[in-house]
Order: sequence, then structure tokens, then C-alpha cells
Amino acid sequence: MNSFDINRFGRALRWMISVNFRSLLMWTLGLTLGVAMGEMMVRAMMHATTPQEMNHSTDVLAGFFVIYVIIGVAVSVCNLFVELDKKPRRQAFLMLPATNLEKFLAATVFATVSGFVMMHLSFIVGDTLRVAFRALFYGESWNSFVVSEFVKMMTFDGIGVHHTLGYRLMGLVFLVCGLTWVHSFYTLGGTLFRKYAFVISSIVLVAGITAFVWFKRHHGGSMFYTYYTADVMEEGVGAMTYVLTAFFAVFSVVNYWLSFRIFKGFELITNKWMNYDFYK
Repeated sequence: MNSFDINRFGRALRWMISVNFRSLLMWTLGLTLGVAMGEMMVRAMMHATTPQEMNHSTDVLAGFFVIYVIIGVAVSVCNLFVELDKKPRRQAFLMLPATNLEKFLAATVFATVSGFVMMHLSFIVGDTLRVAFRALFYGESWNSFVVSEFVKMMTFDGIGVHHTLGYRLMGLVFLVCGLTWVHSFYTLGGTLFRKYAFVISSIVLVAGITAFVWFKRHHGGSMFYTYYTADVMEEGVGAMTYVLTAFFAVFSVVNYWLSFRIFKGFELITNKWMNYDFYK
């Protein structure tokens, strides 16, 4: 049973869904109510009355919910094996008739997709509840959805259309590689740490970003730049962008590989903080 088999992978994925479905549903319902209440509070605090003010508040909310979805997916990935903290459930997972790769991929795919669906679904339903409530009780427009602006931001619709094709392509490659690296980084954190994986991983990530900003500020190095000379726009992609893109690509593979290596060392009884015994 060394080769990858889609049927075994499917059974392992179904097991992950059955074990986590209840908690996932409860989280989705809670986040949905939180989104609806949060939107109503923000709208009330911003005191938006004119169409311009309403549009501004919609843009602010859409930008916030882009971050909300990204953080939610990161938390979900970090909770890869949080439901396996009890010995019987961990034993059942490790005893599934599937290879280590199939079980690891099943857990990773489930955590990523379920987090993505949960965050989007809670936002869309919560936004709809807010629109319906405000329209029925306060007479607001039924067209005051945040979802439309959120979709534009998530799909980068209309962003950077005035730039050259090469500039935009490099920006897209940089973005995809960066997001893939972030996913692999949190996957590594979720596989390695048994408790507070998201918190510990985020602290390390923030420390790394801070160090990079400090280095860039004191030693230079441009990324994407645009300036005007005699009303003519000049733009370019700095060397730092290519270095970071290569870093993201290489260390995404490294992070996934390390995650799988740690997963292969899973045992029924582990220490309090980590899923892997480095001294064995």
C-alpha cells in the first residue's frame, strides 16, 4: 500500500468530515451571528447617511472581511489535528486503512477547504441577515450588500489595470507564491504544535515580517515601484521581489515536506506541546 489511491484518500477525507462536522457547524453558526452583529455595530458607529458615506463604510467592511477570511483559514489549517488530541480518536485516525500521505493530504485538504467554506459562508449569510434586518426595521436599501465589494477585492477585479501586463503578472505570481508559503507555514505550525499552534505560528510570522521590514528600511531594496517623470509613468519590479518570490516557492515545498515528516512520526501519546518527539 505504497502508491496513492484516490479511494483510500476519499475514505480518510470522509472520516475527517464525520469527526469534525459538528464542531464545524457550530463554529459556522457562531461566526454567522458574529458577522451580522459586527456589521450592524460598525454601520452604526460610522453614522453613514449619504451614498458616498455608505459606499465608504462598505469598502471598509469588505477590506476587513478579506482579512477575516485569511485569518480564519489560517486558524483552520493550524487546527489540522486539534480534534485528535484524545487517544481513542487519534488511534482511530492512525489506524485508518490509508497511507501516511493519503491521511496527511486528507487532513490538509479538509482543514483548508472547510476553513475557506466556513469563513465565506458565515460572511455571506451574516451579511444577508444584516441587510434583511436593516431593510425590514430601518428601511435601508436591499442592495447594501458588502459581498459584492468583497468579491472584487478577493478576485482583484479592477486593481492595477493601468499597469503593464508584465508588472501585473509578476504581482500575481508574487501574491500566489506568498499565500502558498503562508499556508505551508501554518500547516507546519499546525502539524508540529499540539497547543496554541496559531498563536505561536503567528508570533513567529510577525517577528519575521518585522525583521524583514527592519532590514529593508536600513539596507534598501525595492519591490514594486511606480513614479512619474514629466507626466510619464515609470514602473518596475525590484530585485527584492524576485528574491522573495523564490524564497516563497522554495520554502513552501520545504514547509510541506517538514509537515509530512512530522506527521509520519505521530504517536498515540505525545508530550503536552508538540506532536513530535525530537529525542526519539
